Amino acid sequence: MASSMPAEAASAQNKTSNVYKDEPWSERTLSNYIVRAKEPFNAEAKLDRLVENFVTPTDRHFRRNHGAIPNLDGPSWQMSIEIASACPSVKQHSVSVGISDLFKLQQFEVVAVLECAGNRRDGLKAIKPVNGVIWGPGTASNAQWGGYRLRDMLVGAGVPANLCDPFYATPRHVEFAGHGDASDDTHYASSIPLEWVMNPLNMVLVATEMNGQKLTRDHGYPARIVAPGIIGARWVKWLKCIRVQDCESENFYQKLDYKILPPMANGANCQEFWPLFPALMELNIQSVICRPTPDECIQTGRPYLVQGYALSGGGRAVDRVEVSLDGGETWDLAKVFSIHAKDRNGQREWAAKSWAWVLWSYRIDSVPPRCEIACRAWDSGGNTQPSNAVWNYRGVMNNSVYHVQPKTAAASRL
Repeated sequence: MASSMPAEAASAQNKTSNVYKDEPWSERTLSNYIVRAKEPFNAEAKLDRLVENFVTPTDRHFRRNHGAIPNLDGPSWQMSIEIASACPSVKQHSVSVGISDLFKLQQFEVVAVLECAGNRRDGLKAIKPVNGVIWGPGTASNAQWGGYRLRDMLVGAGVPANLCDPFYATPRHVEFAGHGDASDDTHYASSIPLEWVMNPLNMVLVATEMNGQKLTRDHGYPARIVAPGIIGARWVKWLKCIRVQDCESENFYQKLDYKILPPMANGANCQEFWPLFPALMELNIQSVICRPTPDECIQTGRPYLVQGYALSGGGRAVDRVEVSLDGGETWDLAKVFSIHAKDRNGQREWAAKSWAWVLWSYRIDSVPPRCEIACRAWDSGGNTQPSNAVWNYRGVMNNSVYHVQPKTAAASRL
């Protein structure tokens, strides 16, 4: 006789199903993705499709969620901007902002790469167990974002524009809170330093557009944060509140997640380590081989075009990508495609901030037998990828040298 489900368990299951009953399935082209979880929906892009476009089409951009997707009405949407810092020179108050208010501001666009901090978590899981969605290398995408500088909105709300103002003598933070439930807290929230937001060159936006169209629900409709050069966990979607405050966010996803814990930390003792280490901010240097894929078979003795992406954080530019055909013993330069500023002489201006990824390619004239392809990138800060993965409990920021050992077969003779 089959045992029945306990009433409490059945109730919890029904509640979960009800939460996810209004997912935007019509927006999801599932053939472009490897789905890692259905509820909440988490899917990474298939690698060979990522490198077909410098600006990633919306229906190929990876999707990362911590709960059900809110179904918000754009025209009636409102968010609050709260100035909650304890400083005599700045009045504590709150203002409400709607879509029509945003449309009155100057609009900006930025092409910026968004990368999940858990990108390539599978490489750390291969060492020992980790906590989190087991992502491959497909949780990085490059989009054109349109919106309104958060700095301008905060200045309008009374935050001093001049970074030399005494208000900035004490470090302050900007917290972003989103609509909807989250799996580990009552809602999703995160924060970044106020000083970073107030630098107009950092292009932190309240974005309403992606690739020239309104945001889709999966990507934060009607408004989300775009924080170029910073991990995706800080790009809060479905904005409900922006708060200037004296400390970083107390939310789970700031305090008890998205940190690199030391190697002795694990599921049993991690609570003692969370308070000791900083929340992740800037992306690290990263590169990935998208073609050939690990299950692809390439012909020896024939030419082949290796392709991939590379990125870095904090506005640092990727200055080169190197490729090895012998597992990292010897290296050669790849051809890099990027968008970048130029100086008065038409040369690349390395001092300019860089927010987009680069795509790269490397032509093999004749594929050798037992070919092990590796890639590594360098950025304008002199950073490169470590030879070996560095394990951590949350499985974040894996940027070790990327290896692919494709199947090979002798070229057929006609």
